[in-house]
Amino acid sequence: MTQENNDMSRLDDALRKALWREDAPDGFADRVLDRVAQQDHVQPKVERRFSFRGLFHPWVRWAAFAAVSICLVIGGIHYRNLRRERAEGEAAKQQLMLALRIAGSKLQLARAKVNEINTPRPEAQPATTGSRSRS
Repeated sequence: MTQENNDMSRLDDALRKALWREDAPDGFADRVLDRVAQQDHVQPKVERRFSFRGLFHPWVRWAAFAAVSICLVIGGIHYRNLRRERAEGEAAKQQLMLALRIAGSKLQLARAKVNEINTPRPEAQPATTGSRSRS
């Protein structure tokens, strides 16, 4: 016989011994029935765990709906305010650009007048007859 067969034989023997039918000790049935009766009177402590089914209660759905609605209203108001501020900013920019153009044209006009005043006027010079050219 090989070592492997010997090990299998020991394992079979251990299983037969472990699974051997034995009668219950005297009074076993009475003790089990007494314990069951005691447990019927005592409320078992139930451990509550989180479940996704709890999320579908009506009050949770209404609370979620209310929260989403409030967020949408606040977001809409904020977006409208941002658009109004941007439009006001664009209008102010256009007014500033117009004012700068007007101021620039006025400055050009004033500069031209100052230059006209500061520039010496050539006095009338006598006209010369003939022109000399060197070659």
